Amino acid sequence: MPEIIFSPSNKKAKLEQDRTVLSYIQELGINISASCGGRGICRGCLVKIDQKENLNDLTKIEIEFIKDQAYRLACQAKIVREIEDIFVEIPEFRKYKILTKGKTRKISLNPFVTKKRSIISSKVFSENNEIDKYKGEIYGLALDIGTTTISMSWIDLETGQERFISSSLNPQMSYGDNVIDRINYAKTKDQNHLRQALVDRINEMIIQGPVKSDHIYEIVAVGNTVMRDIIVNNSITKLGEAPFEPISKESVRKWAEQIGIIIHPKAKVYSLPIIGHFVGADALAVILSTEMYKNQEITMAIDIGTNTEIAIGNREKIIVTSCASGPAFEGSGIKCGTGAIEGAISQIEIKDDLSIEYETIDDASPSGICGSGLIDVLAEMLDRNIIDKKGKFLKGENKFTIKENGKPIFIDGEDIDNLKLAKAAIHVGTKAVMRHYGVELKNVERLYLAGAFGNYVDPLKAIEIGMLPDISLKKVERVGNAAIEGARQALISKEKRKDAEVIPKKTKHIRLEMEKNFQDQFVNGLLFDKYE
Repeated sequence: MPEIIFSPSNKKAKLEQDRTVLSYIQELGINISASCGGRGICRGCLVKIDQKENLNDLTKIEIEFIKDQAYRLACQAKIVREIEDIFVEIPEFRKYKILTKGKTRKISLNPFVTKKRSIISSKVFSENNEIDKYKGEIYGLALDIGTTTISMSWIDLETGQERFISSSLNPQMSYGDNVIDRINYAKTKDQNHLRQALVDRINEMIIQGPVKSDHIYEIVAVGNTVMRDIIVNNSITKLGEAPFEPISKESVRKWAEQIGIIIHPKAKVYSLPIIGHFVGADALAVILSTEMYKNQEITMAIDIGTNTEIAIGNREKIIVTSCASGPAFEGSGIKCGTGAIEGAISQIEIKDDLSIEYETIDDASPSGICGSGLIDVLAEMLDRNIIDKKGKFLKGENKFTIKENGKPIFIDGEDIDNLKLAKAAIHVGTKAVMRHYGVELKNVERLYLAGAFGNYVDPLKAIEIGMLPDISLKKVERVGNAAIEGARQALISKEKRKDAEVIPKKTKHIRLEMEKNFQDQFVNGLLFDKYE
């Protein structure tokens, strides 16, 4: 029977009429950019195809976009005949720069999985239940499942030390670059496709790791509400319907074999609780790892991403919210935007003579502009009076070119409008949590910036465009991947895991769309201006 064969992976499947090429890519877990979820809008799933006779004719979308007839958009190319094999070449992905480490906090070692000695031999126990003979090592995994990336840390449970870290793109990117697309996929098609793609990638990472899989006896997983519920196999469809809440906010314990993760068969997967709505286990892990819930002083944590979480508080109370900041600062919807891949322009400076200097990730040839570079260019254009506070170009064409030679790299008015929406969401969210807490910015003693974006962005530039509040830089602390650090702490400490169960009970969650005068606040947040 004729097959569809993908290179360079050499993955293949039997041809079936009325299926798109993208559906095979999704099913086989092949990396490709399909940020719009297969609607033909992003045009990122361009592939080279041989034996196009088996496919439908070019769609209207493709006719407007494709110049070389050897190529198709995978989401538009549909199998109409099963005559002979189809060969599909997937473009090479540049390597993502994924943040895998958080700021480590020293805590006492007291894991749930331990070794106990007897006169004859040593055994491995999990919560006082014998699960294995001791084989010379006991490991656990801290797992952070993001919308775009996955980070995994191998932790020696006898020492509490990290031995190895690994990262990968989330294969669900081929279903869309945001959680709404994935919720819609689960509602209209099959959530199990999303779950299986994720489980397969996690298992690949485990196999490639330095420890035998059956020497791994526990996993602590965190992620936003959608990612967490996909991995533990809770339905996510209710998150797409009012009141947009998960089926359960409680922590989850399951056998690894129930989920399909190939570690020790008696190992458990523990997932932190969800705070509420789209404030997930990853936000809780940030609160846990920074220990803002223990402090007398008031601190704030902001984890900027497709869904930005903001928390403010101390040991008395914590208030959190989530902002639908969207994927603009991860490059989606920006013509020359890109994720944090090799060659992405990450820093930009406009000189007095309007000449431009920039740096790229890994000093590779420029491929686009990632989030930190987009913040830089907005602040620099504002400072040089190239744009005004509304984001409008003050003179010349409605575009600013950063690199002209070869493939031009630029930012235009439409891009700026998309970035304004993302920036405004964070602006409104930050003001909202301070207002509900009843505190002014001067009373906030520390601002933790979490996640990859927070780690690499220039906070001064982010303050200048009004993304971050106008706080003293002395109070700003980058904490890296605080979510995976929170997972590590819950893995090696019974006390920290108990804290993780208690924190949601003292945390108030606010929903921005239900805020009084939300629309007016959002419009005010569109201005590129400092705020307190």
